[in-house]
Amino acid sequence: MNTTIKKLLTALFLLGILGLSACNFSVTSGNATADNLETVSKSEQKIRNGIQSEVFGGLKVESAFLMLETGELVSEENTIKAGDKIKFVLKLSGWKAENGMVQIGAGEQLVNSNQVVMMREDDLFANSKGVSEKDAEVITLIMEVLNLETIYDFYQTDFKVWNKATDQHVYGSYRFKIKK
Repeated sequence: MNTTIKKLLTALFLLGILGLSACNFSVTSGNATADNLETVSKSEQKIRNGIQSEVFGGLKVESAFLMLETGELVSEENTIKAGDKIKFVLKLSGWKAENGMVQIGAGEQLVNSNQVVMMREDDLFANSKGVSEKDAEVITLIMEVLNLETIYDFYQTDFKVWNKATDQHVYGSYRFKIKK
C-alpha cells in the first residue's frame, strides 16, 4: 500500500474516532419522572426549585424537584406558563413499613400571594390501602392553577406527606410564578 493511501486511511480513521467522541449518547427509560430522578440524583443539587422541607421520624429527603407534565425539569426561577401542570417529585428514604407496606398520606394547599387559599386537599391517599415500601420512596403530586383570569405575583404550595401507621412525616413548601 502506498504512503498516500495509508495517510488517507489513517486520517479517515482518526476523523471517525473524533466524530464518535463528539456525539452525545444518552439512554432514557421513557419515564420522565424516573429519568429526572436519575438526573437530579447525579447532580450536586438534589433539592431544587427552592423546595423547603422538614422531616420527622427517621425520614430523609433524598431529592426533591419540580417538573412539567411534559417531562421537562422546571427551571430554578420556578416560572411556568398559564395552564401548565407541574409535578412535585419527592424521593424519601427511611419509611417504617408493616408487612412491606406503608400507609401513605399526602396533602397539599395552594395559596396565592394575597394569602388566599385557592386549593386544599387534606389527604390525596385517603382511600388507599397502602403502598409497597419501594413505591413509597417516590411521591409525585400534581398541581395545576385553574383560575388564570387573575395572575398573582406568586403561588405557594404547602405539602405534608406522612405515614399513617407511625409518627413519620415531612412538611414543606415551594413557590412558583405564572408567566403573564
